[in-house]
Amino acid sequence: MPEYDDDWDVPEDRDDPEYEENTPEGGRKKKKLTWKTVLLALVVFAIVGSLVQVVARGGFGGALNTTGTGGGGAPKKEHPRHEQEIRPPKQPKTIRLGNQRVPQASGPIIVINPGLVSPGGSAAVEGGGFDKKATVDILLKARKSDTKGRAIGSVRSDRFGSIYARFTMPETTGNRPAVLVAQQRGSSKTAEAQVVTGGAVGTAKINKMVGRPGDVVTVTARGFRPGEAIDVFWGRTTGTPVTTLRTDSSGSVGQAAIKVGVAPTGSSTLVLVGKRSKTTATAPFQMLAMYPSMKSKPYALKAGQRITLSANKFAPGERVLVYINSTGGLPAFTAQANGMGQIRDVAFNVPFGLKGRQTLMAIGDQSRAVVRSGFTVLPYTPSAEPSAFGGRAGTTLSFYVAGFAPGETVNAYAGSGSKGQRKIGTFQVDSRGKASAVGSYKITPADESGVSFQLIGQKSGGVAKASINMSSGHGQGD
Repeated sequence: MPEYDDDWDVPEDRDDPEYEENTPEGGRKKKKLTWKTVLLALVVFAIVGSLVQVVARGGFGGALNTTGTGGGGAPKKEHPRHEQEIRPPKQPKTIRLGNQRVPQASGPIIVINPGLVSPGGSAAVEGGGFDKKATVDILLKARKSDTKGRAIGSVRSDRFGSIYARFTMPETTGNRPAVLVAQQRGSSKTAEAQVVTGGAVGTAKINKMVGRPGDVVTVTARGFRPGEAIDVFWGRTTGTPVTTLRTDSSGSVGQAAIKVGVAPTGSSTLVLVGKRSKTTATAPFQMLAMYPSMKSKPYALKAGQRITLSANKFAPGERVLVYINSTGGLPAFTAQANGMGQIRDVAFNVPFGLKGRQTLMAIGDQSRAVVRSGFTVLPYTPSAEPSAFGGRAGTTLSFYVAGFAPGETVNAYAGSGSKGQRKIGTFQVDSRGKASAVGSYKITPADESGVSFQLIGQKSGGVAKASINMSSGHGQGD
């Protein structure tokens, strides 16, 4: 029997005749396996098997796992969404405007543009009233009462405290409305705005593929029952139709002109639904965003004076909600757009209590198209002059005043400081904010060194100052 070399790696001997045997057929027989060869094969097999298991279980460190499963088990659970506590916004002081109350000062405020957005669609959040160069977190919550929101991003305010950021409405919201929250980090400044969603359906034919609410398009349809009434919808199949068509004897509608209705911006659908047959025909349509504009006249005025608003490019005939300094709660007032989507000369008196820069927000009730504007409330700066420059004790003074709010009541005080000041009379100014020989005051011996007066309007808060100098016999007024 031939002997075998104990060396495992001897390639120079593999062709040596010493390690081959002749077969009966005259051929050569291959070398027999040894226990060392078998052991080597088992080790290699074990290593390869281990590598296969590592790859099957997700690779080294899971880098190769693209299925979401581990070792053939159940799929891994999705990581929970990052939620964040929402601080309730600080309730501002309010003043009355007609039958409503509006915030007295402009605080953080945001709007969604467009405010009507489909699940998966894109929109922008814009607003102001935050600190300059502050980080503002953007959160989304399903209900207004929720105390936590899903974090969808953050934005840094500019040097004016304004923000602008685009976001995508999650598909998981379906057709349910949601509330978007802008919350400044490390601050109580928080603003909210409602996001209204809408759906979309099917496809069909239409002569014009792009437009805005109010545009006129021509529609043709077929496949309905003869003489059937057809309800027309935009981006939905329920609710009040924008118009109703009627088919001819063949169940068709030919060259019907209709106005584009309100639907979410982006890919939308014209939907025709037969009232009897429930047959549905659809036509794809690209709904363009609406960019309304608004202006107020005058831009700066005093409380009690009348301001006029005008706007255009809203949806034809829709109701427009107008807010002052906030988009929460009921609007300050509403206006009706005409057939061209315009609002003409809507006026109101600026309520007393508003001071400085004010924010106006107009939102289309159906289209959710939004525009932001504003105006400035100027302070009242009345003046007063005493009727005499001075006099002995017992001399009676009165005042000539101007610059108060029309018809308001004015309180007159003598002395200075919270303790030394005393009320000396009350009077009313005329429709021009003026009054003559009012606020009678009798000089006392204690006034020998002079006395100062303050006249304060009850509504406007305007303050007029006056004084007399007994030693020099001269009076002064502001």
